[in-house]
Amino acid sequence: MLIEHLIYSAALAVIVGMIFSRFTARDPSWIILVVAFVPDIDFGLGELQKIPGITLSFTVRHGDFHNIMALVFFSLVIAAAASAIRMRTSDAFICAAIGIGAHFFEDALIANPAYSFFWPVSLQSFGIGIFTETPNILGIGNGEVLLVGFLLLSGSLCVRTLVEGKGWWKVFLQRGIS
Repeated sequence: MLIEHLIYSAALAVIVGMIFSRFTARDPSWIILVVAFVPDIDFGLGELQKIPGITLSFTVRHGDFHNIMALVFFSLVIAAAASAIRMRTSDAFICAAIGIGAHFFEDALIANPAYSFFWPVSLQSFGIGIFTETPNILGIGNGEVLLVGFLLLSGSLCVRTLVEGKGWWKVFLQRGIS
């Protein structure tokens, strides 16, 4: 689901960026794209544990960082890092939380039950499961999920272009990190 995470996050970033620009004259929505894969760090750590000679003092399984506790923790880490480059911590926290939340939503689309998203409040696993995962070499979890993501991205690009005009993306690129 690597590509799907990027596409859904981009769709959200376009709309969130439009809202931020309108109300704050800043656009930190690029953070949503940066954190698109953060919850899957648990997958990487789990694979790292399998390498001979590497020992971690804790066991990590895929899904361990797919919960609100991880969302808050990683959003705070991103906000702290953003303050180091003189960004508003609140902007970074909000965008990081939106990006990680989008990751959770995308995972829930293909699994029911998916993960214990509300841990530590609830141990129950939740999911929507309207699509099934059919992973392939390209990192696509499901073609239907990818198609929906492209439709959402196209729609969000159209909405922002209708609201702000054709030049919004040039302004976004010129601003850089806000």
